[in-house]
Amino acid sequence: MTARVSGALHSRFGARLLIAILILAFAGSIAWRTTAPAEAGRRYDVPRSSALEAKLGVRFVQAAVVADGGIVELRYTVLNAEKASKFQRNVHKPPVLHSDKRQGALYRTALMRQGHELRPGQDYYILYLNNKHAVRPGETMSIDVGVETLTDVPVR
Repeated sequence: MTARVSGALHSRFGARLLIAILILAFAGSIAWRTTAPAEAGRRYDVPRSSALEAKLGVRFVQAAVVADGGIVELRYTVLNAEKASKFQRNVHKPPVLHSDKRQGALYRTALMRQGHELRPGQDYYILYLNNKHAVRPGETMSIDVGVETLTDVPVR
């Protein structure tokens, strides 16, 4: 083989190798970005209470500590728009949150309202000031709504 033919073969092989490496790197980066984090593999189940859901017209679906630990976001799904509207309008007696590990209650809230009509199946949330970081991720808490208390709610 001449040097010219040998160089052409090496450059074609090198180009193909480079393209293959780039394709593998691209596929690897997509797989890495779309793979769920370790905690996403764990189930997240909020306890349910049919009596509480019937009374309030909502189902609590998530509790999460956000804003560098200063806020607790309590998400709920509307089941019955009429009852949920009453629940949401009661700004003077919102649900009270209690950590299962620490003293203190969270009751200072800001309600998320989208318009005047609540839609069944739609998620809404209440934000709580997390005094002294009483509620922490990875722990459990209770939601006291006056008529009933929902216990062992996991906090994200």
